[in-house]
Amino acid sequence: MTNFETNDKIEIIRDFVPMPQPQFNNNEHAIRYIIWNLYNRVCEALESFLVLLDNQRYYDAFIIAGHALETCSVLSYIKDNDAEAVQLEKYNRYIAGSAVGRLIAILEMGSNLEQDSTWNAYVAVLKIFYPVGASIIKVTNDVEEKHKEVGEKIKFRIGANAEKIKLLRDSYKIPRITGYIAAFSKNMDNIDDGEFFRYYTKYCNYKHSNMLAPGALAGDIDAEEIDYFLDLVLGIILYLKKFKFTQWAVKLPSFYK
Repeated sequence: MTNFETNDKIEIIRDFVPMPQPQFNNNEHAIRYIIWNLYNRVCEALESFLVLLDNQRYYDAFIIAGHALETCSVLSYIKDNDAEAVQLEKYNRYIAGSAVGRLIAILEMGSNLEQDSTWNAYVAVLKIFYPVGASIIKVTNDVEEKHKEVGEKIKFRIGANAEKIKLLRDSYKIPRITGYIAAFSKNMDNIDDGEFFRYYTKYCNYKHSNMLAPGALAGDIDAEEIDYFLDLVLGIILYLKKFKFTQWAVKLPSFYK
C-alpha cells in the first residue's frame, strides 16, 4: 500500500492528531452522536495500538488494529453516502442490527425473563429496536406491518426465550461485520486493492487462535508481517484525515431523549 520505511510508517501513525470533539446542542439526530462515537473509538484504538507496538506486543497490536478496522468500516458504512437519506437508512440498519443482536444475547442468558435485571435490560433495548427494526426485516412486502407483528410477539415477559430468539433470527437480517469491511475496502479501493478484507481475515485467524495467551512476544512475528499491518493502519489514518463532521438538521428521535 505504501513505500515508506517501517520507522517512517510508525512516525506517521504517531503524528496523527484526532479532530477535537464537536459541540452538541442536545437537540440533534442521534446519528451525529453515533458517528462521533465511532470516530472516537477508532482514534482510541490507534492510541492503544501504539502503546502495544512500543512494548513489542505485536500480535496484541495486530488485534487492536483489527478492532480499529471493524469500527472504521462501520463508520464508513454509515457516513460515506452522498445523500442524507441514504446515511439515515444505513444508520437505521446499523442500530437495528446492533439492537437485535443485543436482544438475542440477553435472551440467551436464560430460559425466561423472570429476573428483573434481565427484563429491564430487554425492555431498554426493545425501545431502541422498535423504531428502526423494519429496516432489516427479511420480508420485502409490508415490512412495517411484519415488523409490528413480530414486535407484538416479543414484547411480553412471559414465554420461552428460545421462541423469541427463533422469531428474531427468522424475521430479521442481522448485518455481518464482513459486509462492512467489504464496503469499506471498496470505498478505499484507490489505495486498498482488497487488502483491508485480507487483513481482516488474518486478524480473525489471530483473534480465534490460542497464540495470544499469555501474549505474544517480539520474536513471534517477522518484520514483513509487522510492515504489513502497519500499512493497514496507515490506510485507516488516511481515511481519518479526510474525515469531516457535519451538522444535522434532523431533530433527535423521541426514544433517545
